[in-house]
Amino acid sequence: MGIRILYDWLFQSNRPTHVKAGMFVFLVMFAFCFLPLGIPLDKSAIVALVTTVIAAIVVEYIQKRCGFVFDWLDALATVLLPGLIAVFTISMTSIL
Repeated sequence: MGIRILYDWLFQSNRPTHVKAGMFVFLVMFAFCFLPLGIPLDKSAIVALVTTVIAAIVVEYIQKRCGFVFDWLDALATVLLPGLIAVFTISMTSIL
């Protein structure tokens, strides 16, 4: 039952686009922090997640300024998958 509700919520509005954009921002920032800058893996995940959160809120703010409604659920959809990856990365690096 819970998976179906999450699936239906995710495919409302333009949330799949938000998920893709959030993953793009997260992966680009994660790669930039980890590879050329040499920041450790767990700290790179945190920086990339914070960058994704900021990008999600800025996008929703811009949409509000253009006359649309500020939708926290779209911002949550943007951060959902990057947040899971960041938590997994941090937990794996703390175990090892």
